[in-house]
Amino acid sequence: MQPVLEIVKRNAKSFTYSVRAPRSGGVLPVSCYVDGGFATFAECLSDAAEAFSPYFPRVYVRFQGLCVGEHMVMRLRAQPEALADHLMQEYERKKRVADSEGDAEPDLRVA
Repeated sequence: MQPVLEIVKRNAKSFTYSVRAPRSGGVLPVSCYVDGGFATFAECLSDAAEAFSPYFPRVYVRFQGLCVGEHMVMRLRAQPEALADHLMQEYERKKRVADSEGDAEPDLRVA
């Protein structure tokens, strides 16, 4: 099993994350862990990396309801700021595409 890391921006300086199993047969599993109160996206990634290591080598990452990629846990740990920047760019790109296609629903197909 490869976990899904769901990150949500609550306000300008408040991020939270949850961990769950991937979707199975169309059913969205309940989160098995939730943590919050992080000031930055990178802090969420770094904290999650600590929890995943050494149990999982890879993780699906979702931000604000959109799948923004699958990444090595070691990258979450070693380069949280750079990865956070990359994931935000991917989120903005996917959001623009969804908005231009008139897709108001988040991408629920992946993980």
